[in-house]
Amino acid sequence: MPEDVTFEYEYCPLRSRAHRLARILPPIRPLAAMVWPAARRADRIQLTQDGLLARSLSGYVRIGWDEVGAVHRARTTWGRMTVHVVAGNPSRQIEIAESMPGFDALVPTILHNAGMGEIVHLPQAA
Repeated sequence: MPEDVTFEYEYCPLRSRAHRLARILPPIRPLAAMVWPAARRADRIQLTQDGLLARSLSGYVRIGWDEVGAVHRARTTWGRMTVHVVAGNPSRQIEIAESMPGFDALVPTILHNAGMGEIVHLPQAA
C-alpha cells in the first residue's frame, strides 16, 4: 500500500458536535458504546502501510495488518450489514457499516492487506 487512504462519511453537524462533546468529556465515549450500538461503528477509517486506524464515537482503535485475527460479516438489529475487523491480545475490534462511503472497495482491501480469505456474502434479511 503506497500511501494512506481514508474512508469517511460526509460532514454531518450532529456527528461533529457529538465528537466535540466526547473530546471535552471523555467519559462519554465508553458510556455511548455501552448504550448505543451505532456509537461503536467507525465513521472514519484510515488505511496505512502498518494497518487500520478507526474513529467512532466510542473512541479510536488501531489494528496492525499482522494483528488481524478475523474479518466477520454481521447484521445489525435492523438488518444492516456490517464488517468486524478483529484483533486479539489486547482484544480490539473495528466495526464498519455497509453505508460507509467506499465500503465495496474497503473490505477487499482490508482482506488483501491482512492476508485473509475471500468475502462470504450473507443472505438478505427477511
